[in-house]
Amino acid sequence: MRDEIRQHERIVKTGIKKQNLSESFVVGKYRCSPYMACQHGCVYCDGRAERYYVEGDFSKDIVVRPNLPDRLTVEIPKLREKGFITIGSGITDAYQPIEAEREITRRCAEVFTVFNSPVSVMTKSALSLRDLDIWKEVAAGPGFMYLVSLTFSDDEERKIFEPGASSVYERIEALKEFKKAGCYTGILAMPLLPGITDTDKNLESLYRIAEDANVDFIMPAGLTLRPGRQKAFFFNCIAENFPNLLSLYKELYKENRESGLAVIGYRKQLVERCFKYNSRFEVPFLVPHTIYRNKLHIYDEMYVLLHHMLELYDVRQVDTRPLKSGLDRFTRWLTARKAEYNKKRSVSFRWLDRELEEIVRSGEIDRVLENDRLGAFFREIVLERKAFDFLKLEPVCITTSK
Repeated sequence: MRDEIRQHERIVKTGIKKQNLSESFVVGKYRCSPYMACQHGCVYCDGRAERYYVEGDFSKDIVVRPNLPDRLTVEIPKLREKGFITIGSGITDAYQPIEAEREITRRCAEVFTVFNSPVSVMTKSALSLRDLDIWKEVAAGPGFMYLVSLTFSDDEERKIFEPGASSVYERIEALKEFKKAGCYTGILAMPLLPGITDTDKNLESLYRIAEDANVDFIMPAGLTLRPGRQKAFFFNCIAENFPNLLSLYKELYKENRESGLAVIGYRKQLVERCFKYNSRFEVPFLVPHTIYRNKLHIYDEMYVLLHHMLELYDVRQVDTRPLKSGLDRFTRWLTARKAEYNKKRSVSFRWLDRELEEIVRSGEIDRVLENDRLGAFFREIVLERKAFDFLKLEPVCITTSK
């Protein structure tokens, strides 16, 4: 397969992409990627969609960014806010086979040992074990989160949809080794394929794998098929390998949503089924607060936590309208204050943390949120520095943190 690869070197002027507010998916504040397109050749990959402008053959024309480590050395010291830097994206893998030769991700990892920034890596490759010595050092310092994409428990089916990726066994062993090394670990059980990996048999196996590997969370999600080449490519694979399921897929994705989402009835049913497994195995379905607590500025931490709480309560069918209203008001306050700080590069964002602490201490936060109960919650998290337990759904005191 490697002989067929065409490398396209591209010198990047900017290595790190920044979010104004930390996103809640894998709590990333910053993102960088050594490559574009991916040799793993996953049939379902969202990166095949037209919107990502990946030219050529997605699994053979690989864009290589050789100067990324050098750019990180320049850009990381200039970052004004603390937060997780995520390596990789949904349309590439930092540890795809070409990395064994180019070692760009390894050089990036070495850069991170010098700077005080927490890092996360998303991969489905056991090649990541090569750099465990480096990531162990980062984990002992600012913090490291190792995220493995895993939806198959059957390796024969896995080969059909993820032909260039590591085996199920190799990924499980990598999870265990990173956990032993003191890293935070999580399984991205996405995308779950209707009739193939969303079955009770497969989900049971996946959650037992998660339990055995002692991961910190397992995050399930359904398949998205954007209209165009991504959907057509996937449907061709289904027609060839699972012709009996083709009518099911046509029904689930008949709406041709730009987002690629399936019909809402299926999506709700999948969420409910997966949540039962998360509850039964007592493992969070989101990145736990204890992982990103103290790794972000307090204002970003609260922003992410409120988003997570919306999901945690919504899946339990609790009325989240008051919480949503409070989050909207907090977001408006935070966005306005950040706009001022963004104009004043000489002013540290630590002062924005102090602003938040002051309005919480004075009770002004109740007016900002228009929600006294949520204001009391802010006092527990912001001032008392409690952690929110995603299983018990309550703030708890903790005495140590990574």
